[in-house]
Amino acid sequence: MSSRKDRTITRNDLAEAVARASGLPRRDGKEFVEVFFDLITESLMRKETVLLSGFGKFSVVERAPRRARNVRAGHDVMIEARQAIVFRPALGLVEELSGSVRKAGADMPQKASACPTALEKPAFLRK
Repeated sequence: MSSRKDRTITRNDLAEAVARASGLPRRDGKEFVEVFFDLITESLMRKETVLLSGFGKFSVVERAPRRARNVRAGHDVMIEARQAIVFRPALGLVEELSGSVRKAGADMPQKASACPTALEKPAFLRK
């Protein structure tokens, strides 16, 4: 059995979680997840930035050509210019992750939330 640290969440896991959380049939949860990822993909293909408040920002950046070193062969190689997708997590997400990694204790200030359930982990992460 894999540890929680090694767990990979798949599209199917997300679809099941959406269906459970919304009370929709599983096929509608799956359709929601597919449409969601399609919209993000299409936006990135148009080189648009995708901002998901509280989660992070996806953007496309241009990587310039550069010289690299092939250590095994011992010579320089040129890497061509390319586009890359960059994800920058929201500050709140980073803080939440850092708090859980550090196992926030009494010495760390706790976040107050008007909606305590908003900080609960989704069901598929509570396994």
